[in-house]
Amino acid sequence: MDGRPDYTGYVAKDPEQRARVRRVPGKAYWRVKAKEVVAALSYPYGVFKHSQLLRKVDRTSTHTYTCFYRAPTQLLTLSGPVLNFLGRQERNGKRLEIVVMACSNGAEPYTIASWLTQHVPDLDFHITATDLHQSMVDKAEAGEYTRDEALHSEYITPEFVAHTFDRRGDLYEVRPPLRAKVSFSQADLLDGETLRERFEPASLVLAQNVLFHLSPDKARIAFDNLYRMLASRAVLFIEGMDGDLRVELTKQYGLEPLADNLRRIYSETRVHTPVAWWDYYWGSEPYFPLRPDKDRRYGTIFLKRG
Repeated sequence: MDGRPDYTGYVAKDPEQRARVRRVPGKAYWRVKAKEVVAALSYPYGVFKHSQLLRKVDRTSTHTYTCFYRAPTQLLTLSGPVLNFLGRQERNGKRLEIVVMACSNGAEPYTIASWLTQHVPDLDFHITATDLHQSMVDKAEAGEYTRDEALHSEYITPEFVAHTFDRRGDLYEVRPPLRAKVSFSQADLLDGETLRERFEPASLVLAQNVLFHLSPDKARIAFDNLYRMLASRAVLFIEGMDGDLRVELTKQYGLEPLADNLRRIYSETRVHTPVAWWDYYWGSEPYFPLRPDKDRRYGTIFLKRG
């Protein structure tokens, strides 16, 4: 990967129009149900084909799920059950340290900053975000986005846009108070020694939609490095990795899946997944309730109790 996200098929969404569509009874519901029917009928075939693909695929795609406001229920869970687990009432003035690895163009850390300042305004926090590619670090630090980059989330809302961006011509600029909450630097998720030298253990670590770009051996190394970045009591957000490997590694490291909103979060994170998900190594299977270890397989938030 050269660090340049592939936005093929992404188009800017009009927040007002998206909001109106969501308010029309039945429209969104039946669209979702139709996708669920197709997914259920093709599930056995898809699982088989995807397992075959993963054995031989060259993981060099630049495909990304990066966008602002990508998974609203995951954000809702962050400001609720996750902060409750971390003890928001017991921090005694201590700043919440958040680390976002593989942040791409900065959409995820800025989204978290926007959400927390809006929904938990008294929370003292700072986000340290990194990416392997300096070009992405530079892009994120600039905090300037085109309309397509700022608005292509399926879930984008007028309220989020207003709280997050200032408009300057055709550019959407992240508002200064949010930019002050985030710092960016270059880092390699596979370089554990350097990561341990640079970063203190953090209460919240995110590495989303990146591990599926790595071979299983490298993904194991990256996961170990992520675990070592966690404080004694901490939370790991780990969307976007092979399901079998997620079950294996979260068990191995004693991480507990957070059950709150699990299925809804997983479904939201699949919004850009093609119907023929099995043809893409980064494709994720639809939620299947009879899967063994389904909470680990489909969970995106894991707790370290210390």
